[in-house]
Amino acid sequence: MPRFYFDLYFDRYVVLDPGGMPFEHNAGAQVAALQMARDLAIIHSELRNGRGWIRVRDERRHEIQRFPIDVDPDSAWSMATREPTARVMSHSRSSHEEDPSNRQF
Repeated sequence: MPRFYFDLYFDRYVVLDPGGMPFEHNAGAQVAALQMARDLAIIHSELRNGRGWIRVRDERRHEIQRFPIDVDPDSAWSMATREPTARVMSHSRSSHEEDPSNRQF
């Protein structure tokens, strides 16, 4: 069964999921990420309003989806299902800028 990883992004910080969770399909992982995002929005209000999101990665550690942390599941789902360029950070950084996905607490 494929394993998926759920990373937490908050401002410039990243908490990488070291173990992941097994799901039969991408859709199961996406539903789990949406629920995580909703739960985090309720428990940690500072993560809301575009300040935090959940990134879903597959077994090869490639990003497959991002979900904003929001209490409204319809809002989070609609933002996550936009065109990929709208939800994925630009990779056109200059060489002196640090990639925020490499930072950890």
